[in-house]
Amino acid sequence: MIRQCLICDSKAVLTLEAARGITLLIGLADGALRGSQNTHENAQGRPGYNSLLNGLAATAPTYPSALRVADDVGKYQFAGFDCLCLCCGARFDEEPAEPVPPPP
Repeated sequence: MIRQCLICDSKAVLTLEAARGITLLIGLADGALRGSQNTHENAQGRPGYNSLLNGLAATAPTYPSALRVADDVGKYQFAGFDCLCLCCGARFDEEPAEPVPPPP
């Protein structure tokens, strides 16, 4: 389901789960790239193979730091809300918390 912003009716709305997933993926890819560039072995026959293995081995140790960054994105960018409009910056929840009863 495509969400629209409550203020500007834009369809460029990012959910908290998507933002955390994207941030985690970028953090793990960064760890893999840094690990593949740190090839200290003299691989005469297969340098690409060793770089790939070093990159994959470096992914697991970077998971805790990537998860902390993903949590920070949720904490500071979304501030307890579920959705963020990328056009106007409005933050809102997908579903209203509780309907407000009408005044008597």
